[in-house]
Amino acid sequence: MCIDDDEATNFYNKSIIMKIDVIKNHLIYEDAEKAIEYLSHPVDSIKVPDLILLDINMPRVNGWDFLDRYIINGFDKKFDQTKIIVLTTSSNPSDILRADSYFCVTGLENKILNATKIKNILTNHFGISFENVH
Repeated sequence: MCIDDDEATNFYNKSIIMKIDVIKNHLIYEDAEKAIEYLSHPVDSIKVPDLILLDINMPRVNGWDFLDRYIINGFDKKFDQTKIIVLTTSSNPSDILRADSYFCVTGLENKILNATKIKNILTNHFGISFENVH
């Protein structure tokens, strides 16, 4: 699941992910509120995300708000195998500390993503090997 208010960023991230060809279903939301609504459905009626790429700076519901709602709604327990990677353009140390304060966040990555960053995320969090993948 990609949550980013920028349509071009979502398109770019999806293109990279599709090129790597290891993810079967792509869920893209330009509005974090819509992602929360999706996750609120019964587990047997949705595709539970293995990975959420979450932008921090978004209007209305930003990434921090999403994480707060994620926890309040119990998604951190309901989707305990889901990995959340916070995406940011900020180099502010307080953003790093804040991301680390959320137990459900498994990593922080600087934007813009590229194939190497995506492969590293998949290797580090899911054990996927890309030795023979170009």
